[in-house]
Amino acid sequence: MILGSVRNRLVAAFLAITAAAIGLVYLYVVLIGDQILIAGGVALLGALAAGWIVAGAHAERLRRLEAAAERLAEGDFSATIPDQGSDEIGQLAATLNEMQERLGRLDTARRDFIANASHELRTPIFSLGGFVELLDEEEPDPAEREEFVRTMREQVARLTKLTADLLDLSKLDADAIEFKAEPVELGEIAGRVASEFGPAAERHRSPIALHRDGAARALADPDRVAQIMRILLDNALTHTPEGTSISITAQLQGQTASLVVKDDGPGVDPHERAQVFDRFHTGDRVSGSGLGLAIAREFTLRMGGKLALSSRRGLTEIELRLPVAATEGARG
Repeated sequence: MILGSVRNRLVAAFLAITAAAIGLVYLYVVLIGDQILIAGGVALLGALAAGWIVAGAHAERLRRLEAAAERLAEGDFSATIPDQGSDEIGQLAATLNEMQERLGRLDTARRDFIANASHELRTPIFSLGGFVELLDEEEPDPAEREEFVRTMREQVARLTKLTADLLDLSKLDADAIEFKAEPVELGEIAGRVASEFGPAAERHRSPIALHRDGAARALADPDRVAQIMRILLDNALTHTPEGTSISITAQLQGQTASLVVKDDGPGVDPHERAQVFDRFHTGDRVSGSGLGLAIAREFTLRMGGKLALSSRRGLTEIELRLPVAATEGARG
């Protein structure tokens, strides 16, 4: 035990210093006289007793630190260390308490993540299993069979997307995703992603308007920017009624290049706005895992940017802000 070794060394060092002091005083007083020797001996015994008490108190504090460290190692993040001292041991206790709180929050987040992920995976799996049993045990007419197959495809797509999202989050948590930093034209990426969503927008009867500013050049990873845009457009189509107008604006504002995805849907409930970027948060309980916006925010932060939400009845804006890329003239 590290703390136990430190405690033992502390006591041993104090005893060694005290013994050395006694020896030196003894040699000194032998040359002067017996009375001084007796007085000095009494004083040194008192000092030794006081030092032993102080060393014992420090050793007890170190024992508490050692016990707390053992609890942390065993995964117990509930108890704190009752040490309010201002010396080095007190500072170490405060650091351990802070670490304990952080580990407790991480452990809670890990448990919530596993529970939520298990729930989200279980739903489409059970749904697929039920449809397989129906197709195996019954003989549905062609219309019913077509409906079953369509629903199964939707569940497979949901399961595939959820698995990909969970993989992205695990890579982010493990710092296993590399982010490039190169000049990218945000309007070009927005136009390309908007084209990908053309069929989905047509089915939703939601036209996507694009407003491009060629000067909106950001220093970012183009693949991650495109992934964020897909998440934002999918979010706008998923959480708004059919016929909702959607627009994408690429613009330059000072030292920030931004992409704004705007829709004229019902807006985000005021009580939900603070949690929209949290993992597994789905305020309206429509289809979705609640991971898309969380991933988009993580990607944005890793690129040195910010993802901001502004919403009221009849308008929702999510703005991706990124650092401006230097122009050719500025670099020259």
